[in-house]
Amino acid sequence: MRLFIAICVCRVLYFIGRLIGKGTAKPGDIARIFCPKVLNRLKFDGKIICITGTNGKTTTSNMVTHILRKNGFSVINNSFGSNMLGGITTSLLTNCTFGGRVKADYSVLEIDERWLRFLVKEIKPDYLLITNLLRDQIVRNCCPEIVLEKIKMGITPGTTLILNANDPVSQQVSWGNENPVVWFALGENERSTKECHSGTNDAKVCPKCMHSLSYDYYHYNHVGSFHCENCGFESPKADFIGTDMDFSEPSLAVNGKRVKLGFDATYFMFNTVAASAICVTAAGMELEKVLSFAESFDIGVTKRYEELTVLGRKCQLILTKQNPASVDQSVDFVSEKEGPRTLIMISNNMFHTEHKDVLFMYDVAYENLKNVEHIIIVGKRRYDMAVRLKFADIDMEKVQICDNDGDIRSCLEKTEGNIYVMTSSVFSNEDKFLEELRKL
Repeated sequence: MRLFIAICVCRVLYFIGRLIGKGTAKPGDIARIFCPKVLNRLKFDGKIICITGTNGKTTTSNMVTHILRKNGFSVINNSFGSNMLGGITTSLLTNCTFGGRVKADYSVLEIDERWLRFLVKEIKPDYLLITNLLRDQIVRNCCPEIVLEKIKMGITPGTTLILNANDPVSQQVSWGNENPVVWFALGENERSTKECHSGTNDAKVCPKCMHSLSYDYYHYNHVGSFHCENCGFESPKADFIGTDMDFSEPSLAVNGKRVKLGFDATYFMFNTVAASAICVTAAGMELEKVLSFAESFDIGVTKRYEELTVLGRKCQLILTKQNPASVDQSVDFVSEKEGPRTLIMISNNMFHTEHKDVLFMYDVAYENLKNVEHIIIVGKRRYDMAVRLKFADIDMEKVQICDNDGDIRSCLEKTEGNIYVMTSSVFSNEDKFLEELRKL
């Protein structure tokens, strides 16, 4: 009876939430009051795929869902990105029968790194994909090693691990257990560097012997091809590898099979290889078919990437969390474009709780923006960002500080070229500014 009541309560609250534009996590949280550990009482007809990691969770889980559905499978996915227990509970209870049976072929669940250990107390994943472990929200997570230890607490026997061979931190999840492991990676490409150009590198030391870790090349931050000259620790051979990247007309080859992409960022190519690995491994699909379906995936469904026209100019939104590695990649994405470019930087407080933390700014290599022609700063922490850009030796003559959202038109009229909008938090008050931008 408790299960039935929890399902009914969750569905009613979810319906009400949809009407007012909210309600992705709260219905699940309240349902859990009526029936604690409610997920433990569900019966799954299909397989459970969990996707976690610092960057790329939402995009990868949505891509996996898209590919599986295109192949004819029924899939449940918390695509709205509410990835803690409440959000996952909402997704499952609104898609199961009133008797608690989940009839989908696959449940693709994006899960926050720190919450995986709680989720597995109720449901056991058949497959666990970890995209990467990078420095993220230092006030909340401290360092990647602490998040790594929390993830290790969520590894259950028999779960197949899909891990990033280019990340020396997250691959440590496979140590000390007998879980099957499938490795994915991205090969060296024109954007790879011999030195780390990102603001952070949290894997300078070999995690096995504590000697210096050597890199053949970096993709970004501490992700790349590495080896330890002292103990032999190195990047494992990848089962799925992306090579022959073309960034002008975005495409790459996964295990030699070509796939066209809708977005040319390095991390999106990583996501594509990771999604391919999970679909082949978990669903037994042929790689060629997986890649053909991946080509039709719309990255805009994540709501963090969008293209629009502003004042007759092409405008691209790149919305990220206050995550140094993620912001670094956004910085590189803009700096690598051909000019003239206008970059709008939305700098706000951390999350909806208004934590006034600007430490992450000093973990981002804003120095790489020196070649960008025009920069406009908006948001509650706009002056903090201006100070950070001054420390980065950016020419402040090309920087405008926009104090009011309504002044963005006059600021943009002083610039030229394509417009890029980069945020450092998708959970604050960006919507109001973006509404003003869409009116132009």
